Amino acid sequence: MAQKILLAGIVGGIALFAWESVSHMLTTLGDAGIQGLSNEQPVLAALKENIKAPGFYFFPAPENKPGMTKEQQQQAMQVAMDKYRTGPAGILIFHPDGAESLSARQFLVQLGADVVVMLLAAFLLAQATGLKSYPARLGFVTLMGLIPTLRSELPYWNWYGFPCVYTTAQFAIHLIGFLVGGLILARFIRPVPE
Repeated sequence: MAQKILLAGIVGGIALFAWESVSHMLTTLGDAGIQGLSNEQPVLAALKENIKAPGFYFFPAPENKPGMTKEQQQQAMQVAMDKYRTGPAGILIFHPDGAESLSARQFLVQLGADVVVMLLAAFLLAQATGLKSYPARLGFVTLMGLIPTLRSELPYWNWYGFPCVYTTAQFAIHLIGFLVGGLILARFIRPVPE
């Protein structure tokens, strides 16, 4: 059974990676809800002038000075929340000196992650008893596609205001991806006769 899990995970991971490639390069799902800045050059110049270190930035952020009392921290949080309500507010992943874009390393890391995900899905499918039919096994793996949306994409929408269209597109990408991987896994992983 271990060999079947390994083979199913590898082939399923490749299938998942292929679907993600199609969804991002040949459909609008990968770009749904993402927009460019209308006045990009001046904004980029201002960002580069004011942000020197790469990182994940949240704004407006509460003031955080060493030695602040609990009361001062709560007051700083309230000020930041008030600013957040009136705007502008957001999050920013920033690389002042640039970053890789569509590199071979990034594709290999994604492929590796997809194989690991499908290996885990294959392992869980092999442990699931009572899934004797192909549709039941396929449904089991497909439903795992809800996990990344419910655990990551929905909280991003809730807490950070990610666009609904982005969240919906990610839901589709995840669910279809696990369906595609599940087509492979459900074929390879069958219940052991009792």
